[in-house]
Amino acid sequence: MISKFVGVFTTDRDLVIQIWDATLTRLTGIHSNHACGRSLLKVIPDLESRGLTRYFRHVLEDGVVEVLAPAFHRYLIPCAPQTPSPRFDKMRQRVIIAPLRQDSDVGGLIVTIEDVTERLDREHEIAGRLEQQSSEIPDLMGALDDKNWRVRLEAVREMSRLAAPDAIEALLRSVRDNHRNFGLLNSALNVLRLTDVDTHSTLIEFLKGPDQDLRIQAALSLGEQRDVRAIPALLEATRDENVNVVYHAIEALGKLRAVAAVDRLIELAESKDFFLAFPAIEALGEIGHSGVSFRIIPLLQDEMLREAAARALSRIGDEFAVEALIAILNSRDAPTEIFARSLMDLHDRYEAKYQEGSYIVGIYRSSINATGAQNLIDALETAEPENLRPLVWLLGRLDSPAASRALTWRLGSAELRNEILDALVRHGSTVTELLVEQLNAEDPETRAAAVTALGRIRDKRAIPELTRLLGSDPELTIPIVAALTSIRDPAAANSLFSLLETPDAAVRRAAVSALNALGVPEMVKRVIPLLGDSNPGIREAAVCIAGYFGYPECIDTVFSLCHDPDANVRRAAIEQIAYLEDKRAAAVLSDALSRDVPAVRAAAAAAMSHVDASLVRPRLIAALMDEDPWVRYFTARSLARHRIQESASELYRLAQFDQFQQVRIAAFEALCRIDRALAALIATLFRASGDPDLQDAAAKAPLHGKAS
Repeated sequence: MISKFVGVFTTDRDLVIQIWDATLTRLTGIHSNHACGRSLLKVIPDLESRGLTRYFRHVLEDGVVEVLAPAFHRYLIPCAPQTPSPRFDKMRQRVIIAPLRQDSDVGGLIVTIEDVTERLDREHEIAGRLEQQSSEIPDLMGALDDKNWRVRLEAVREMSRLAAPDAIEALLRSVRDNHRNFGLLNSALNVLRLTDVDTHSTLIEFLKGPDQDLRIQAALSLGEQRDVRAIPALLEATRDENVNVVYHAIEALGKLRAVAAVDRLIELAESKDFFLAFPAIEALGEIGHSGVSFRIIPLLQDEMLREAAARALSRIGDEFAVEALIAILNSRDAPTEIFARSLMDLHDRYEAKYQEGSYIVGIYRSSINATGAQNLIDALETAEPENLRPLVWLLGRLDSPAASRALTWRLGSAELRNEILDALVRHGSTVTELLVEQLNAEDPETRAAAVTALGRIRDKRAIPELTRLLGSDPELTIPIVAALTSIRDPAAANSLFSLLETPDAAVRRAAVSALNALGVPEMVKRVIPLLGDSNPGIREAAVCIAGYFGYPECIDTVFSLCHDPDANVRRAAIEQIAYLEDKRAAAVLSDALSRDVPAVRAAAAAAMSHVDASLVRPRLIAALMDEDPWVRYFTARSLARHRIQESASELYRLAQFDQFQQVRIAAFEALCRIDRALAALIATLFRASGDPDLQDAAAKAPLHGKAS
């Protein structure tokens, strides 16, 4: 039988050797004391002259795997074969150079060297016999072809035992002695597996061996390897005489989610030996076997173990776990932060798995008492930042004025503002007065959050204070208008009308939207005089309101304002007349599209999508050649809505050659509705363009089936 010898060495990013295993010493005659800590280029002096350095650099720079084949590269390290060879004076080596990864970076190299001299000799021998037409071809693997299956099985086992144990031992000892990153060890073991090395069997041997340090490192490695075949050996290791071996075997069983280990882990958890009980409880949580939660619940009474027990119950607990957690939360000196997180996590698990998060909330609300609620409130003032969210979550589900006040005081917290807002909105109008108080807070973020919450709660009692603030805090004006829009109380109309005088266009638009949402009966009487106001901003706002409601009394005035001296007023009037169902609209829009400034022309082009196509067809087609890109853009969209066939050729030209991308895409989308054949040609052009926006437009185009 041919024994498989694999030597291994590792380097850092500078090619300085870190590990040189005993097998490699036997293969090459170079001792680890001579190799470790030295540059690979000094240990193998002719590496550069043979052109091999570039393979190592390639692996370091690109994270790939390089293989040096014996037929082409012959060897990496020049040395004599382990057994005399009739053909080779130097050992023939199969070399694999692989990256050692530390997170996403390459932290170094692992290099495996296999002596293949004897195999090549046998292959040459077989080749020679084939040439002689020999009828008997010896099997390369001898015993593997034995008629006795026990012999074949033992051969496989023997080969596994001989596969690089020295390298694995060196890697494990290096982690122990040099405190190297464990991720590098895991990466190295993965590489060894890819080179047909049986790392699992070797790790199991070390786990059962006499060296306690190797047993510890083997337990760690078996957990990282995630190979369930290790479970029986790890279970046996939980009875090891060395407590550190037991500790890491427990951790490994948790990582492997070994259900078979549950009884043993419960035994360790109930032992009250903190050093072992703690990881045992953690492992039970990782395994996720819900049937053991009733055994973990009593451990909540142990102050040393309750944190681990609470975390485990958040992963495997049921309604009884909720009651047990809250029973302790209701007591003095409760570990509030820990239990709050466990309760929230348990809720989230129920919601994700069963859509029954509300069931957990119901138990929580019916079980918590005044002491428990106060514990949550007190913890809110002292908790670590990462523990605040569960506290807010729990307080938000309590019908408690004290909880509401505690949350309101936290409104200024940027990290938790959304959660606090959700909690306060859930409390509804019971927190209106508290939020109104916060409208006078010194912190502007707190005032803004209070405004948002009041808008979402929609309690009309907030209107007087909100309208009072409209003129006093410019930063809050638009949020307050949004809140008033949400509340929709006519009592806010006077304050909103006063905002139409502001020079800030964004505020005017917000006020118009709010007034349109209110729709108070007396609105038309207030709007009519504003249509003739000397302030163009007020006229613009009045046009938007009159057009939105379509007041008959205002139609003639709106049409007259299509010729207003102010372009913004004209644009607003043009946008509105398309919705008034008046025969004059088509002519006015066509005139504006021919003569006005770009912004008004663009508005007219967009408005034409809402009038009779037969009345605007020629003007729309001509507008495809307008000098302004936004006019061309909105014209293409209106043509698409009307599906005007005569525009296809011009749309095809724009889709190909317009210098503005938004115009090209709009023209293409119009063609998809008007002429599928031309659209298909443009889609091919877009896909080949290399431009992600054009390619995305082509991908989304409805080019299959009938036009809709």
